[in-house]
Amino acid sequence: MQLNQPKRTRSVQKWGSALLAVSLTIGTAPTVFAAEPSKVSGTKTQSTKTTTTSTTTSTSGVSPVFNDVKLGFWAEKHIHKLAALGILQGNNGKFRPNDPVTQQEAVTMAIRFMGLEGELQTGDNASLPKDFKVGNYFKPYIVLAFKEGLLTKEEELLKPDPKKPWGDQKASREWVTKILVRAVKKQDDALKSMTKQTTFADNSKISASARGYVNAAVDLKLATGMAGNKFEPLKEVTRAQMATFFSRGESVTTVKHAAERYGYVMALSDQELRLYGEDGQTETYRHDKNTMIYRTDGDKQIVLKDLGLYMKVRIIGRNSVATYVELVDAEPKVDVSESSVKYVAPSESKIYLKHPGREDLEQLVFNKDTVIKDAGGNVISASQITPESTIVIKRETFSQERKVIELQVKSGPVNKSTKGTLTEIDTPNRKVTIQPESGAKETFTVAEDAVIRYQNKLMANGLKDLKLNSVINYTVKNSIVTNIELTSVSEMMISGVLFDKGANRTSITVKQDNNNLETKMLAHNFEIVLEGMNNPSFDELVAGENGDRVELTLNSENQVTRIKLVNRKVEMLLGVQVVSFDKQRGYLTVEVDKQLPRVFVINGATRIENNGSKLNIDELASMLNEKRKANIQYSGSNAIAVQFVHKTEGTFMYTSAAANTLTLKLVNGQTVTIPMRKDLSYVEIYGKTNAKLADISNGQHITVHFEDDQKTVRAVSVRTNEQFEVESVDTNNGRVRFRTNSNTIEEFYVGTAPVKNMARELVKLSDVRPNEYYNVVMDGRTVVEMSRSSVVYGTIDSLDTSKGVMMVKDSAGQMSIYQVGTGTQILVDNSSTTNLNAIKVGDRVEVRKDIYDKTIIRHVKELKRTFWKHDSRTNEVYVKRSMADTSFIFKLHPNAYVHQKGQKINVSSLQDNSDIVLYVIKDQVVEIEKVS
Repeated sequence: MQLNQPKRTRSVQKWGSALLAVSLTIGTAPTVFAAEPSKVSGTKTQSTKTTTTSTTTSTSGVSPVFNDVKLGFWAEKHIHKLAALGILQGNNGKFRPNDPVTQQEAVTMAIRFMGLEGELQTGDNASLPKDFKVGNYFKPYIVLAFKEGLLTKEEELLKPDPKKPWGDQKASREWVTKILVRAVKKQDDALKSMTKQTTFADNSKISASARGYVNAAVDLKLATGMAGNKFEPLKEVTRAQMATFFSRGESVTTVKHAAERYGYVMALSDQELRLYGEDGQTETYRHDKNTMIYRTDGDKQIVLKDLGLYMKVRIIGRNSVATYVELVDAEPKVDVSESSVKYVAPSESKIYLKHPGREDLEQLVFNKDTVIKDAGGNVISASQITPESTIVIKRETFSQERKVIELQVKSGPVNKSTKGTLTEIDTPNRKVTIQPESGAKETFTVAEDAVIRYQNKLMANGLKDLKLNSVINYTVKNSIVTNIELTSVSEMMISGVLFDKGANRTSITVKQDNNNLETKMLAHNFEIVLEGMNNPSFDELVAGENGDRVELTLNSENQVTRIKLVNRKVEMLLGVQVVSFDKQRGYLTVEVDKQLPRVFVINGATRIENNGSKLNIDELASMLNEKRKANIQYSGSNAIAVQFVHKTEGTFMYTSAAANTLTLKLVNGQTVTIPMRKDLSYVEIYGKTNAKLADISNGQHITVHFEDDQKTVRAVSVRTNEQFEVESVDTNNGRVRFRTNSNTIEEFYVGTAPVKNMARELVKLSDVRPNEYYNVVMDGRTVVEMSRSSVVYGTIDSLDTSKGVMMVKDSAGQMSIYQVGTGTQILVDNSSTTNLNAIKVGDRVEVRKDIYDKTIIRHVKELKRTFWKHDSRTNEVYVKRSMADTSFIFKLHPNAYVHQKGQKINVSSLQDNSDIVLYVIKDQVVEIEKVS
């Protein structure tokens, strides 16, 4: 509710207190309302008569409902909505938006707004005290208002003015506020804040009995102040303002009117809109140029093309004629999927679909309303769909039936030989995705007996030897790949037994499964992968007839870049009891769960750590006593690492309440079960208060903290990935204050946790700047790692929704290209959508990637204001305050772009009364455009 429209001076003809008839005619179906045409007098009223008006036609720039309301008028939407609902009426096609509203008119609107017209009483049943004068037409409304508590006898009947009829008195702002708060059933809120002072400068002028209602209206965002932070409690309210009050009151009430329906657009043409209602009933509405269309979250009129299939809308109308349409949610409520056709049974209205890895067929049921199209978009019958075709299936998601509403053939059986690049390889399901030299990507199944070769040599492991981004010649028969020839590769793989480690560590020889020996040169920076061990050395490799089984990755120069050992791994024993340590021989004897002792060899390559700090062999000897427990990382009988730790990490699997144990999978793949404290209650998950073990899901990464015995769990912290905006950095104390997604500020200790820039290079904490975004890995509330995320603010230079490509130009003229599609999140005002129609070329946007590498686009709305001054001390911009604005002081972003016609200027050059456009993100101005 807006109580701060600027005062308008005009010659006002008094029509009295009556709400006269108006025809809300849309198309050819007139709707007639009757009202009393006379002015209320103290002793005499004229009779009520019914007036019928002719069909209203829209004139350019003028409302089709009221000819004295111009399109673009600030309250246009609210007037049209309430008129369509029958809450507002006019006189001979006029609404008189700037006329003061009388008390009896305001009460009548409130009763209609509450949907209580069916409870009106007439005749003798609708009586009021003789000295309480209202128009005859309004009397039943006033009586019902007293009954419903909209009006109270203590306030209205105490001292009636015999010279001034109550009904004709102009409604004041504080009086209307009372009526509105009561109409939306929030009187209890008002009563609770009766003794609370308002924040308005003229608080003392607000009646004590109205103060609680004003507080409630402000809290509910139904009322705001006027110029000079004043409420102006006794100021008159115009009819346009009254319409706005009740229109915005919908946000805090659940009243439903007979003329309105909510539902989803199922069909849309130039003349009709078919609605699937939330009640499951379908109705077709006629619409024409006089149908008014708006968004729920906006006041400006939109056009028919802004509506789309499966969007949620609200329609107000009678006799299947849409008077008013409101777009509630622009995101289509439809699920899209693809499947391959096995065969079609038109007589059964079924299509049988097949899925990779499944022998059973899915039955897809369609009906007479399902639209079936070919690849060109032409309507066809189900019998025209051929087996092995790929079809796109669209199901509605707004009903429990999830009906199939459209089927479209995407492609039929493919037969061809061509060239392309491998972009995806699904070895278990024998599927490859290929980017041909021309056209879109294609996914095919690879035949079991497909020939896969490189340079006229068969690939020993077939599909397993293929690598992404390899260029291939391939043959497809009936949509099955039968032949693949690698013409160039970025990488390829061979496997076998490591037969020989070459001299000077420059080559290795592998004996393949066909007994052929393959010798390959080692690349300069080759990698060795041994499961459970970080950075294993070349010496770890075992060669010979019984050597390690390895997988070699080769680059385009046929050099080995990666050696992966596949037949052995490094294992770990957690919290084993030390029995003895023979320093001379390097023998460490331990006892595992009271079983027979095990002996491990410690040598110069063994890594020794105490809670992350490295120790030498002498320090180890002093710590290894019979009371000490240790974690042993080993391969065979060799100790790779000996660790004295108070915590460990891995993947959570499950807990046992009976055994009071926690089972997790360590980073080396080993599964361990650890006893817990009986009273374990400390579980830390960022963003969740009072977390419990039951809040941890299978597969989540956790850190387990031990008691002093080094094996009993005393606490658990869960790893999460968050994205924050930097508020400030305290490098001296190693702390960072972050702004979270909920716009709250939280401080964290970073300490020695790695900090990385956008190139994933390590940087110092002092390199972190306010307003930068970081992806933060958290163990509970402990920062594990920070990586800077790219954020671009600029103007949409181009947007191709069909290809899903958006180009954004920043203030320096640099262009950034983004792939956007169905998974792209678009933030508009306080809502979120994935519909690209929510943005357009020329819009200001902030674009970033979230922690899952998905694109997030924040639409930045423009605010047209008049500049007043800039406070360099606080770096704040002040604008001239109008009666409609509550914000007039804005914080300036340190990197704000200030310009005029694209030329960068200094904020100090802005002059008083300059017209400017502000762009604000999270309460900070990121751009100021000087208009004049």
